Amino acid sequence: MLTRIVSALILSAGIVAILIFTPPWALGLVVLLALFLCAGEYQKMARPDASGFERGAFLVACLAVVCFPIIQRELLPMYTHGVAFLVAFFLLAFARLARPLPIEQNLNKLGVDAAGLLYIGVTFPFVFLLRDRPDGGWTLMMVMAITFLSDTGGYFAGRFLGKHKLYPAISPKKTVEGLMGGLALAVAAAFVARHVFPGHGHLTPVDCIVLGVVGALFAVTGDLVESMIKRATGVKDSGTLIPGHGGMLDRIDGLLFCGPFCWFYLELIA
Repeated sequence: MLTRIVSALILSAGIVAILIFTPPWALGLVVLLALFLCAGEYQKMARPDASGFERGAFLVACLAVVCFPIIQRELLPMYTHGVAFLVAFFLLAFARLARPLPIEQNLNKLGVDAAGLLYIGVTFPFVFLLRDRPDGGWTLMMVMAITFLSDTGGYFAGRFLGKHKLYPAISPKKTVEGLMGGLALAVAAAFVARHVFPGHGHLTPVDCIVLGVVGALFAVTGDLVESMIKRATGVKDSGTLIPGHGGMLDRIDGLLFCGPFCWFYLELIA
């Protein structure tokens, strides 16, 4: 448990420094590094027999989608999320045509890669979209706080109070009590952001409750989806990068689901 706490504190300090004290391009580099790690971890779980060529094609396809906000803003206005997915799927299809044998496995390989492209490509771009909002560094930090504190609250409430299993078929350790603890801390994070973070004073108490509760539920869903992938592929963690937490995908699985919801909600009330 101590290793988990120390790792979380170090990560939190690094995140704050990057979001608040560095220019946007620094965040872009960090996101691309995280993408590289997550794409590699997904393929290591879902397709451990993938060749170097196949891993490279999958990474390039993910980059084509995840970087669409930057490409659209800086280079090509018509490069929307939909166009980016079209380009990425073409890349995966061309890769399969380039290495068709054994032909009996080709459709399964394309399907697994396409599922990973959806998983990563739908969610990752919202990190850039959140950062592009007014006071975007603080907004992204609020979303991260909602996500990570919901996980922290769930961990400790579940550890000390947990009695009723939440979803044992997917994640045997999660409990209903842990979920309640996570929701409470996530709402608290939203209220702190409202009173402390620049540019967030317009949030109402109702906004804070919605962002905290629904955002935490999306974060838990993201955690469960990654747990489902791990159980389906027979692995315990997506990687070993972060002591006490596993791989990069283990650490940000909740953020990948919470981020898009928060972006849509904040755009709705703007």
